[in-house]
Amino acid sequence: MKNMQRLKLIVILVLVISHLSIASYFIDINIPEYKLRLYYEDELVNTFPIAVGKSVTPSILGDFKIINVIKDPTWYPQGQEPVPPGKDNPLGPWWLGLDFPGYGIHGNNSPDSIGKALSAGCIRMNNDDVTYLAGVIKKGTPVRLRYDVFVATYSRGQVQIAVYPDIYRLGVATAENLRRFAANHGVIAESDDWTLTEFIKLSNSKFYPLPSPVDVWVNGKKYKGFKIADQYAVPLAAFGDYVKYRNSNKTYYLDTQKVRSTASNKEFAYLSSLEEDFWLGAEVGSGINFQIYEAYLNGQSLGRVLKKKEYLFDATKIAGVLGVSLYTNSQHGSALIDGQVIRNPVFYNDHLYLTAAQLADYLALGVEMDSAHMKAVVGSLPVFYNDTKLDIDGYVYSSKTYIPLSVFEHAGFEVEWIDRINERVKVAGSVLQANRARGSNFYIDADDFAKITGIDVDVKSAGIYLGGS
Repeated sequence: MKNMQRLKLIVILVLVISHLSIASYFIDINIPEYKLRLYYEDELVNTFPIAVGKSVTPSILGDFKIINVIKDPTWYPQGQEPVPPGKDNPLGPWWLGLDFPGYGIHGNNSPDSIGKALSAGCIRMNNDDVTYLAGVIKKGTPVRLRYDVFVATYSRGQVQIAVYPDIYRLGVATAENLRRFAANHGVIAESDDWTLTEFIKLSNSKFYPLPSPVDVWVNGKKYKGFKIADQYAVPLAAFGDYVKYRNSNKTYYLDTQKVRSTASNKEFAYLSSLEEDFWLGAEVGSGINFQIYEAYLNGQSLGRVLKKKEYLFDATKIAGVLGVSLYTNSQHGSALIDGQVIRNPVFYNDHLYLTAAQLADYLALGVEMDSAHMKAVVGSLPVFYNDTKLDIDGYVYSSKTYIPLSVFEHAGFEVEWIDRINERVKVAGSVLQANRARGSNFYIDADDFAKITGIDVDVKSAGIYLGGS
């Protein structure tokens, strides 16, 4: 009798220990994420990529358990001959059956399917991964299959959320559900539903903080924008005073071109599209700062100064004001100014635009940016030699002053050309770099002139003075 009681106790202990061992592991599968996570005593052990069921044969959802672990399984397709173990077997080296008829976790013979919804409902794993999983779990291991398009993590001191594709089109990826999900993780969405809808579209399975308001400054005037995922949504009305702006039945135009506004709110556009389509570049820091200049030459407006990586000026209008020769072909991306081929020309609305460096290089023009009045003054400066005005102007670019090469002759120095292709000359034994601009005129660094001749160069608002007042 005592032996029988002892035997019963041993059986009970074995069952309890076995149950505890089984319960130690837990498999969590999130269908939209294409991820299988293995936990041991509530600690994440490993994460594996998976393939899931197609939309017409979706994977099951709910709580299940492993009922068998089979090495080198035979596949029994309905109405067809069984497929034995081997490279042609779509189950791979292991079958981990669930307590739901016909469903399980298994390997595969099509590794390209991992990360996609291509199965008949089962969970596919890479063969090495399923081999690892089969080596640690046992019959009875709990398995949860869930469908969560929102996933949260804690990073950089805040909760961040990723939105995964609603692959079965269940309609769960909504602003309302995202707001509720965030609240459950202690985050209160500060912005309108349309920003959450945009966030769902932009997340692309990457983690970001929820949308938040951001200050947008346009020439010192403050507007309200939003940071959404990795984009900045900017109100289009902010540009009405500086860019041709039109609203036609909630379709917006800048410079007569249709704006690629956000899908959920037509009154906003993303900074990236404003930069790409309208060359409205901005400085991004704690806020978004647009500085939109208007350019002038000889008192005439040249229109808005464009900005991508740097400021760009309307060379087509400049050529008209100066009366210089200009040929352009915006379709072929080519241009000539006074017979010089423009390197890397850019066009906006069929007008040629040049950087400040190109204005100096091809047109002997400098630019003064007046941030107090948001004006960019384009121009040259008269050159005076001993108070006599020369026929050719000079210019200032990048804090350097450039004067006509011919000033050496006025100072009594001979100029010898040593390389006309690369525009190098020799003066008093020194080799200097010249620059051809505005036709056949050549210019030289005023510092080189002063060093060789000993003549002072004085730059004033009224002109460039060589050896005079």
